[in-house]
Amino acid sequence: MKIWQAGVIVLLLVSLPLLSSCDLLGIGGKSSEQQYYEQQLELMQKQQEADKKAQEEYNAALQKSLQDYLNQYAAYQQAQQQQQIQAIEQAAAAATQEAIPYN
Repeated sequence: MKIWQAGVIVLLLVSLPLLSSCDLLGIGGKSSEQQYYEQQLELMQKQQEADKKAQEEYNAALQKSLQDYLNQYAAYQQAQQQQQIQAIEQAAAAATQEAIPYN
């Protein structure tokens, strides 16, 4: 083995533990500010998803309520029209009986 090859091996054996210890000490890794930023970003994304889900649920409930209201209102209008038709028919029947002369 040549001397320069032995020197490279020694350099690698010395530098690898130093590089791995930098990660343990926080040197060269993510800073605490960057970790905080990523946590805040993740929390904001989760909050946006929750807000979107709540909005969709609200819109679905609102649409169902409006549809129920429209159905009830249509039934009410139909009942009112039936009452008016009956009142007109009764008035017409009474008018025809009064118009018939008694002999």
